[in-house]
Amino acid sequence: MHYELLKKVVVELTAKLTNARVAKIHQPAADVLIFRLWTGRENLRLLLSADPKTCRIHLAAASYPNPFTPPRFCQLLRARVSRILSIELLNDDRIVSLHCAGPKGETCLIVELTGTSSNMLLLDDNNSIIDVLRRVTGDSSRRQIVPGQPYRLPEKNQAALQRADLAMEEVSDLSFNESVDKLYTQGQLSEKKSDLTSVLKKSVTNKRKKLQRRLKSIAEEQLRQADAEQYKQSGELLLANLHSLSRGMESVEIFNYYRQPPEPSTVLLDDRLSPQENAERYFKRYKKAKRGREHSHRRLQETQAELDWLDSIDYLLKDAVAAAEIEEIAAECWQNGLLKEAADRYAKKPQNVKSPPLEAVSPNGFKVLWGRNNRQNDYLTTKVLAKNDLWFHVHRSPGSHVLLSRGAGQDGFAEEDILFAASIAAGYSRSKDDNKVEVMLVEPKFLKKPKGCRPGLVAVQRHKTIIVQPFRLHSL
Repeated sequence: MHYELLKKVVVELTAKLTNARVAKIHQPAADVLIFRLWTGRENLRLLLSADPKTCRIHLAAASYPNPFTPPRFCQLLRARVSRILSIELLNDDRIVSLHCAGPKGETCLIVELTGTSSNMLLLDDNNSIIDVLRRVTGDSSRRQIVPGQPYRLPEKNQAALQRADLAMEEVSDLSFNESVDKLYTQGQLSEKKSDLTSVLKKSVTNKRKKLQRRLKSIAEEQLRQADAEQYKQSGELLLANLHSLSRGMESVEIFNYYRQPPEPSTVLLDDRLSPQENAERYFKRYKKAKRGREHSHRRLQETQAELDWLDSIDYLLKDAVAAAEIEEIAAECWQNGLLKEAADRYAKKPQNVKSPPLEAVSPNGFKVLWGRNNRQNDYLTTKVLAKNDLWFHVHRSPGSHVLLSRGAGQDGFAEEDILFAASIAAGYSRSKDDNKVEVMLVEPKFLKKPKGCRPGLVAVQRHKTIIVQPFRLHSL
């Protein structure tokens, strides 16, 4: 935060907050404090940030999450600060002093907005440090910032004190506090979107690698289980030839009538078992291999379905343009266990904000609806789709579920309506940049959402295909 802008913000804060009562203090992030204040006329939020990249002080319009357990420095401020008596700048530098009163007497909260060395300190009436947000220890050449030490002002950074370009603030109808709040809030939303997108993409990549390894393991299991029928045949051949077998034999050559043409084959035996027990041993191997084969097939289907879901998430992340869209994708990933490693990075889990699907009108006035995320897709397919509607989805590629809806009293769809809806499906898919895209047209009776199926995935029993050129509506 530039010095000249900070001066203007502090002037406004002094006019508004002098002798304001502190109702609550909380710490939503490691470097951020929020003071909830009552001025006698209105409730206000004062934001203090010692984040090296976004260090600042200003009134904040938005609410912030309040952690269940307040951190150490926040607890101290709650115990020692109940009123802000005055606010001023120190040493003609980016250092704000909040002169405060509390149950144990007067204190001074120092907010150093000095870039990488930004910090917050609480001082007693003797100018000694009671505690500090970030303690700094080291050799004697560095400024010590630890409890019990006298407070020393940091050295000035002349480059950082140069006048800022205030053109934006000066022509704005907003106050300087409102301008700063808007500027940093927009920047944080953009940064949060970028950060969350990066976390989600990394989670998708890591999960995909894990599932690819699982597919390889399943393929190896299936190779081992391929002998299931052979085990059954060996058992039956032994039963058919019990008269020629005896305990102690290690192998036997039997005429194998399962082969065409039939030919002799060697069956290995356990010499410790009777002929009957050897046959039963082969049947047990057959049953075990068969169960394993069924289990492997089920795991293969589940793994492929999860990969299809990851493909849809990957497409949605690349196609999303607004922070709210990313939040909805994040909520889905959280609910499906993909965002666990990011839980500590964000103050709370992504909120499941329910935005509506997109909507347009076909050439002959029919409603066309399509989802921008898997929750919307599932809603359209399971709650909105009616028996006289048509359902569209790009063939073998992630994308939106598209409904061409026929209202009560409307006639059947013309070819141009069907092509319009199919073009929308192609345009809102991973194939949106192709010249020609194959799109499935499905009647509702041939569409099913299997129980336990991943979000956005459905089973199509029968479909027709249409080749269309992708089309997107950029403003609705």
